Amino acid sequence: MAGENNYLFFDGSSLIAQIRNLWRSPQFNRRKLKPLDLVEFLVTGIGNSSLIDFVERRGSSEFFRKGLPYKRAIFYFANGDGQIEIYLEMPAVTTPRLVRDVNFKSCGKKLPHSSEFDEWVEQVPDKFSERVSRSEKGVDIQICCDALHLAAAGHVDRLFLLTNDSDFVPLCERLKDLGANVSLMRLPGRPVNTDLAAACDGYYEVPEKELERLFAPRAQPNVA
Repeated sequence: MAGENNYLFFDGSSLIAQIRNLWRSPQFNRRKLKPLDLVEFLVTGIGNSSLIDFVERRGSSEFFRKGLPYKRAIFYFANGDGQIEIYLEMPAVTTPRLVRDVNFKSCGKKLPHSSEFDEWVEQVPDKFSERVSRSEKGVDIQICCDALHLAAAGHVDRLFLLTNDSDFVPLCERLKDLGANVSLMRLPGRPVNTDLAAACDGYYEVPEKELERLFAPRAQPNVA
């Protein structure tokens, strides 16, 4: 972990499902997650142990200030996913010096859905909501292809993966076979997939007390 070949991959559908779950709380209802702030929090570990527990401790205040060295953070979403800007506060890419080593990648395709289906998903019990909300094709395959390509070329030391999908268990096992390490990440609020956690080398959940800084203020309705 002392090197900089560390990547953060975010499964977009899983991330949105975890945000939707947090929306059930009055504190976060209809507030958008700030993805750049999430990446910054994960790699710096400000205010708590965070991912700093995974890196080599050198006793240097400068090292802890900089946090985890990483190559790139990538958020994967399906082409045509109209929910992205509902749940995430997307950065303006033309703002100078704002987006740093963070990509938003569109791949696969979004399956047709309706507002009626979206309303029904919000009523599904926690343990099933992420399973039924997956409505895209090709995103998981793209994540696996990118991760295996990096690992086969020797370009990744550790992959931090935000998902809760057990379909990624074979990927985690193969990455370890190729010499990379895998750490699972997630937002709080729902039980972790135990099979997936067992297949990874590490597991990290954002503490509930740190969530406030990661969400934008609730948008105020326009008053005529």
